[in-house]
Amino acid sequence: MKDEIIVDRENPVPMYIQVVNWISNMLQCSGYDVGAKLPSEGELSKKFQLNRNTIRHAISVMVQQGLLEKQKGVGTFVRRKKALAPVRQLAKMTSFVDDFELDTRNSLETESQIISQEKIIPSIEIAAALGLQSGELAVKIERLRIADKTPFLYEIQYYSFVKFNLLLDMEINGSMYQILVDKFGVDLDHSIRTLQAVQPAKYIASKLMISRDIPCIFYKSRAFNAKGECLEVLYSYYRGDRYIFQVETGSYVRI
Repeated sequence: MKDEIIVDRENPVPMYIQVVNWISNMLQCSGYDVGAKLPSEGELSKKFQLNRNTIRHAISVMVQQGLLEKQKGVGTFVRRKKALAPVRQLAKMTSFVDDFELDTRNSLETESQIISQEKIIPSIEIAAALGLQSGELAVKIERLRIADKTPFLYEIQYYSFVKFNLLLDMEINGSMYQILVDKFGVDLDHSIRTLQAVQPAKYIASKLMISRDIPCIFYKSRAFNAKGECLEVLYSYYRGDRYIFQVETGSYVRI
C-alpha cells in the first residue's frame, strides 16, 4: 500500500466508507489476488490515521459484501476482487441462480438452507390469496438462498396443502418453479409482484448476516396458472446492499 493515503476529513462521505472505497479500488487495481492477506487493523489504522474502530467497521462492511473474509486469530483475506451483484429480472419468472452473470454461474457455489418446512393454518391474507376456504391448510416453506457462502435472500413460500402437500417430504433445492413444473406438472403462466424498501427485522437481518441499518427490498409475489388460479404466495427479503432489480418496459404511451 502507498504511504500517501490520506482520508479526506472534509468530505461528507463517512470515513469508514472512504476506507471501504479505497480498499475496494486496491483489490481491483493492485496485486491483492484472491486469498491474499490484508495488512492488520493496526497497520491500516496507522496508514489511514484513523482509530481501529473505524477500520474495523470498514472491514466488517466488506465482509458483508463478500469481498473479504476474517479468519479468527489469523487475519483478513481477499475472497473476491469484485462483489457479486445479482440482477433480478422483473419481467421474467426466473430462479435465484439466474440472477447471476452467465460467466459466473458455472463456478458459483449455491445452496438453499431450509429454515422451516411445515403444514400451517394460514393467515386470512394468505388464505385469500391462495383461494383457500376457511379452515383449509397450507404448506409453508422458509429458506435462505446462499451464493459463494454469502446469504443474499430470505424467502417465505406458501402453497395449498391439498395440491402441494408432497412438498413437505421433498428435499427443496434450487428453483422452486422448476420443482412445481417437473414434480407437479403445473402451468406457471404469470405473476404479480410488488416491491418495497424495508428495515429488516432482527431475525431476518441475522440470517442475512447484515446489520439492521442495511435496508432490504421486500418482494411480494403471487404466481398464477393460465386459468388465473394462484399457485404460490411468496414473500422475499433481498439484501438492499447487493441486489439490483431490472425491468424492461414498452414504448412511451401518453396518458
